[in-house]
Amino acid sequence: MPFHPLPKILLKILPNLLTITIITTLLSALVTAQQQQHTTIIITVTATPTTPPNPPSYTSPALFQNSILNVTNTYRNAHNASNLTWNTTLTEYAQSWAEQCKWQHSNGPYGENLAFGYPNTTTSICAWGDESQHYDFKLPTGFSEETGHFTQLVWRATRQVGCAAVDCGLNGTRNASTGEFVHPQGWFLVCEYAPRGNVMGGDRRWGDKEFFRINVQEGREYNGPDVTGSESSADGGWRGRRRGWLMLWLWWWVGVGVGIGVL
Repeated sequence: MPFHPLPKILLKILPNLLTITIITTLLSALVTAQQQQHTTIIITVTATPTTPPNPPSYTSPALFQNSILNVTNTYRNAHNASNLTWNTTLTEYAQSWAEQCKWQHSNGPYGENLAFGYPNTTTSICAWGDESQHYDFKLPTGFSEETGHFTQLVWRATRQVGCAAVDCGLNGTRNASTGEFVHPQGWFLVCEYAPRGNVMGGDRRWGDKEFFRINVQEGREYNGPDVTGSESSADGGWRGRRRGWLMLWLWWWVGVGVGIGVL
């Protein structure tokens, strides 16, 4: 079949059509890329935080109290301290402070432990108790920010506890100077203890280090002094012993006098 060359008019149009096709393809690809990038940015910006969980150990009063006492007393028994009992006055105080959702201590008349962001009460208290790995029982650490929750938890002179938990929501506001959260995030747990622990200057005879050794013990076995109260109770114990010796002395003289009278 004979070859017929394309008309001259087509030879002039084809390059222009090819150029237009290439430009159109590039523009389409660019628009698609911009749309994909825009979609990704929107997804990132509009993502919403998850809702804090509502575990029964926070929302059920009976389970809340039982969980607090069970875990607390497990740690106390492991460190030669007696079981704590629940106190409603301490609970009411803890509730009033927890409702303010301030990430700071109340500076009230009781010992106080705080925690937030844990999924349940058990893990909150375990976080306090596990501070024991940083505590030096041989040369007592005394009070420190790193172990203060633990020492209050197992303080032998403490007898009662009361706690409350409030859902403070999620607010990421931080202190500009310290970087710490201004408000607790999620569930905020507050526990109050009486008599308070972490007492400095608790007994002049023993000194702070020895006083912590008495009240914060490494295990169940302990052969040291058993003075766990405050300075006033220690003084009261001494006055009691002094009165005992006085009565013994008086009875001795009475016996001597009776003996002399009989003779």
